[in-house]
Amino acid sequence: MNEIDISEKVKRAIKFGLPALLLLSVAVASIVWYALYGTGDLVVRDARVSSSMVGARVRVAGTVSEVLVKDGDAVKAGDVIARIKVNVTEEQLKQLQQTVELTQKNLDQLKQGITVRTPRVVSASASAGASAGEVERARSRMERMNQLYEMGAVSAVKRDEAAAAYQAAVAASSASASYDSNVVYDTTVQAASPEVIKKAELQLRQAQAALERAKGSAAATEITAPVDGTVYIGELAEGMEVQAGQVLANVGNSDSMWIEAYLEPEQQDSVRLGQVADYYVDRKKYEGLVMEINQPVEDEQQEAAGNTEGSYGEAASGKLVVRISISPEDASGMKIGENAEVRFLKKG
Repeated sequence: MNEIDISEKVKRAIKFGLPALLLLSVAVASIVWYALYGTGDLVVRDARVSSSMVGARVRVAGTVSEVLVKDGDAVKAGDVIARIKVNVTEEQLKQLQQTVELTQKNLDQLKQGITVRTPRVVSASASAGASAGEVERARSRMERMNQLYEMGAVSAVKRDEAAAAYQAAVAASSASASYDSNVVYDTTVQAASPEVIKKAELQLRQAQAALERAKGSAAATEITAPVDGTVYIGELAEGMEVQAGQVLANVGNSDSMWIEAYLEPEQQDSVRLGQVADYYVDRKKYEGLVMEINQPVEDEQQEAAGNTEGSYGEAASGKLVVRISISPEDASGMKIGENAEVRFLKKG
């Protein structure tokens, strides 16, 4: 059987086939490029999935004892982000409770009236009167009762009794040494003045408020996520000292998400409100509408805005910030902070 020489055919295939394949590849690439970029549409790769930020605040001062999440974790409203060791002891709570009880008792007695006991000395048989030491002790006790009454620690009755005892001691010491002096008390009830009652009510409210604050501090040991979303803990760490009202972490609200694209200021004419935009997240294509166009934000303005709700990230500095809507159905498959690519349709 005669052999067939195909070398010439192979040479021709290589000579003409490879250039043809190259031309076909260029043609396909050109078609793809035109479909993506040759229509006048604006393509922006500097974009991300964004949302409003809601701060998780600490209600009491203390020390962070445990951090239960990592930066970027998905959380549900009510999930514990961190635990706080508060600066309130059981002994302090007990003392505050006793103060409330004493001030309440004092107020009740004032409303019932102030009992005044007036001493009266009745002389009898010969005997020595009260000694100077007894008078001094009575005076010291009276002064102490006055101080405790001002602090709300004793009632008006106790204060008045100490004053009456001092007066009796003074009267007894002045009696003739040849007579035994017996002291009797004349008791009367006097209505407290409105000013005194008002002051006692204020002291009670202050004592109750102090107790409630302390109880709240003892209970508020957990910092929880305020909304569903992605948590950003920043510099939150164990051992960190915190103050009441301080924002310890921010949660990107998954119920309020959008695509945030950063454009150069000169590209502003290529976008408009209501414009249709295709965007790609994790290689999946979605569609939305331009809902906000915000003018460039400088570094100083961005720093002043901090982590407030809806504030921009560092990527926004000096850029035109365009927000594109995300439908609730599409948002469920996205993660806040993911990179995106946006194509603003010229005919959209």
